[in-house]
Amino acid sequence: MRVIGALLLSAGLLGIAFYTTSFLGLVRLVDQEVLVRVTVYAIAVGILAVISLLGYLALTAPAQHVRVNRGGGG
Repeated sequence: MRVIGALLLSAGLLGIAFYTTSFLGLVRLVDQEVLVRVTVYAIAVGILAVISLLGYLALTAPAQHVRVNRGGGG
């Protein structure tokens, strides 16, 4: 598990460094317009994936039966 965490941390930090240098124009590997379009696309897909996951969890969650006290005493 630690190896996966280290890989994710490294990938995230390298991604931040690459994105920042590309966005500031220090590295010309990617066109700025493409960089912004990919970023907006990734954000939209991420939000929609979270919405889809929440919908799936709500759809497949076991139904909860609520007991209603109708004043019958007991």
